[in-house]
Amino acid sequence: MTKTNRLKNPQSQKSFIHVLDASAIYNGVLTHNISGKKYLPQCVLDEVRGMMRGEAIIEEALLYEELQIIVPNDEILNGIKKQAKETGDIHELSDCDLAVLAVARELEMKEFAVVILSDDYDIQNLANHIGLVCKGIHWKEITSIHEYFWICPGCGNKTKTQTDGCIECGTKMIRKTHKRKIRKKKA
Repeated sequence: MTKTNRLKNPQSQKSFIHVLDASAIYNGVLTHNISGKKYLPQCVLDEVRGMMRGEAIIEEALLYEELQIIVPNDEILNGIKKQAKETGDIHELSDCDLAVLAVARELEMKEFAVVILSDDYDIQNLANHIGLVCKGIHWKEITSIHEYFWICPGCGNKTKTQTDGCIECGTKMIRKTHKRKIRKKKA
């Protein structure tokens, strides 16, 4: 068995720790028989409140201790935000998306093998950039990593931060992306 198939924490039993976002819950991950504990930040619960059947499924999962709510560490969350700014993903990710990534990073730092379950391509993109494992539930995972930048069509000035107008000539900036294929690790 390879290292990627087991949790690094010796107290756990040959399964992954899963971190869920709202898209995973919308797409029925809690009704799948996915082994291992599942974690999420409070904001994910807030996003799915009122969803048909969603609250009942979540309450049942919480009752049977299959699901745990974690408040992400502020320092880790700020680190995730910084990395999102560096890749240009910050404009596409909600605060809750960033919290999901921070929870995953925090659990990984505690020596668990973490898999984020999300159909959100922006979460998958940043997860791949920062070395977190991410799997889709209903949709297949991304095949390319995107790094965003803005370019001025007037003078060619480039920046990693979104601005309304070019600081050199005032022309409206256009968002562009560098794409890079993801090399999948063999399990």
